[in-house]
Amino acid sequence: MNDGSLNIIEQRVREVIRPFSKVSQKILNWFVFFLAFPAIELFGNSITFYIFIAIGIRVGSFWEGSFKGKGLLISFLILAISSTILAPYMPRHPGFIASMKILIQYAYWIFVALFFINQQKRIDFLQLSKWIFSGTLIASICFYFLNISFGNMLFGINLGNSRNAFVFNLLCTIPISFYYLVDTWGKKRAVWFMPVFLMIMLLTGGRSGAVLIIVQMIIVLTIIYPRLQKLARVMVPVFGLLYLLMQSDLSQIYMDALANQVESFNPRFASLLRGEGEGDLTYDKSWLIRKLMVDKGLEIFKEYPVSGVGPDNFDQYDSKLGTFNQYDRLSGQSVEYYNTRSAHNSYIQLLAEMGLPGFLVLIALLFTPLLFFFRNFFKNRIDIEFLPLVSLVGISIHFYAIAALTGAITWMVIGISWGILNNRKRSQ
Repeated sequence: MNDGSLNIIEQRVREVIRPFSKVSQKILNWFVFFLAFPAIELFGNSITFYIFIAIGIRVGSFWEGSFKGKGLLISFLILAISSTILAPYMPRHPGFIASMKILIQYAYWIFVALFFINQQKRIDFLQLSKWIFSGTLIASICFYFLNISFGNMLFGINLGNSRNAFVFNLLCTIPISFYYLVDTWGKKRAVWFMPVFLMIMLLTGGRSGAVLIIVQMIIVLTIIYPRLQKLARVMVPVFGLLYLLMQSDLSQIYMDALANQVESFNPRFASLLRGEGEGDLTYDKSWLIRKLMVDKGLEIFKEYPVSGVGPDNFDQYDSKLGTFNQYDRLSGQSVEYYNTRSAHNSYIQLLAEMGLPGFLVLIALLFTPLLFFFRNFFKNRIDIEFLPLVSLVGISIHFYAIAALTGAITWMVIGISWGILNNRKRSQ
C-alpha cells in the first residue's frame, strides 16, 4: 500500500470521528459542571437529566456500534429490570411508580456511561476538565460557606450537599481537574493545588475520604512526573508494611505524632490514627452501623441470591437483623429503625438488590478498566490521559464505605474509564 492510500485512510478516519460542534460541546460542559456542582433540580430531578436529553437529541444514537463495555452495561440494565419484576412483596415497598422512576434513572445512568465510552474521541477533554474543575471549586465554596437550599417540587436550588455526597464527588472530580490544571498552569503550579484539595477534603471531617485523597494525589503526582512512577511502584509494598505496623503498638508513637498534626483540621481522622474515642472502631457507631448493614445485605443475599429485592429497595426491606444484639452500642434504636438505613456500602447494596448476577457485572465494569490501569502503571506506560482512571481507583475503594452507585457522576467516571481503555487498545 502506497503513502497516498494511507493518507486517504487517515483522512476518512478523521472524517468519521468529527469533534463535537461548539454548541454540543457547550451543552456537555454544562452537564459535567452540574455533575460536579449538583445545585439545581427540576420536577424532582437534577438538571443534568434534562441537559443529557438535550445532548442525546443533538448527538443522535450514540449507543450504536460495537465497543468494549457496551455488553456489560446493557446486561446491567437488563438485570435491573428483571430484579424489579422479580422483587418479593414487601410491606414497605415503594410502589410501582417509584420502581419505574428508579428504572428510568438507571437507564439514564447507563446511557451516560455509553455516551462517554462511544463519544470520547469527539469530546474536547480540556474544556470538559475545565468545567469539572470550576464545578468542584464552586461546590467546595458553597459546602463551607453557603450550605443552603430552597425550592419546591417544580424547582429547587441546593447550594450545599451532605458530607458523604460531597466527599464522593471530590474523589470523582479532583483527579480529572488536573488535566486542565496541568495544561493551563503547567506542572509545577498544578502541583500546588494538591495541598488545597487535601485541605478541602480534610476539613469535611471524613476519614476514609482523607485517606483516599492522599492515595489519589500520590498517583496523580506520578502521572504528572513520570520519573516518580518507579518510586511509586516501590512505595506500594512499603505502604502495605506501614498498614500492618498500624495494627500494632510499634508504630503508635508515629501515628500519635501524625494525629497531632491533623487534629485541628479533622478530629475524626486523628482519632482513627490514635485508635481511641471514635477512632476505636468497636466504639464508633458509624462504623458499627456499616457492619450491621453488611450483615443485613448478606441476610438478603442468602434469601434472594439470584434476583435480589429490586433496585433501591435495600432500605425498604425488613430483614431480621440476626446480628443486631452483637452491637451493644447500637441498642439505643430498634431493629425497625436500622432497617430503614442506607446500606453504606455500594457492593453489599447491589448484592442485596440485584443478586449475584448484578454484583458480578458491576465487578467486571469496575475492575476491567482498573486492571488495565494498573498493568500500564507498573509498566510505566501511563500519562495525563489516565487521570479519570485515578478517579475510578478512588471511588471503587470508597464504594465499600458509601452507597453511591445511584448517581450520574459515578457512571460518567465509569464511562470515561472504559473510553480510555477502548482508545488505548485500538492504538496498540
